[in-house]
Amino acid sequence: MPRQELNQALGALRQELESGEQIGPDDREALVRAMQEIHEALGEAETGAEPAAGGPLSRRISALIEDFETSHPKFAEILSSVSESLANLGI
Repeated sequence: MPRQELNQALGALRQELESGEQIGPDDREALVRAMQEIHEALGEAETGAEPAAGGPLSRRISALIEDFETSHPKFAEILSSVSESLANLGI
C-alpha cells in the first residue's frame, strides 16, 4: 500500500509540474532531480540494496518542503506525502 501511495503522490507531482504552474527553472530542476532520485532509490530497494532511511534523499526532500512551503504550498503538500510514503517504505 505505501508503494501505491507513493506512486500516486509522484503522479500528482508530475501533473503539477506539467500543469504550467509558475515555478522558476531552478525549483523545477530541483523537483525533477528529486523525482529521479526517488525512482533510483525505489529501484535499489527492489534489488535488495539497503536504503538509507533518514539519509540524504529524505533530507533533500525535507529541505524542498521547507523551501516550497510559502512559495509553492501545493508542491510542499505533495512532497510531504512523498516523504511520508518513502518513510513507510523504509527509504
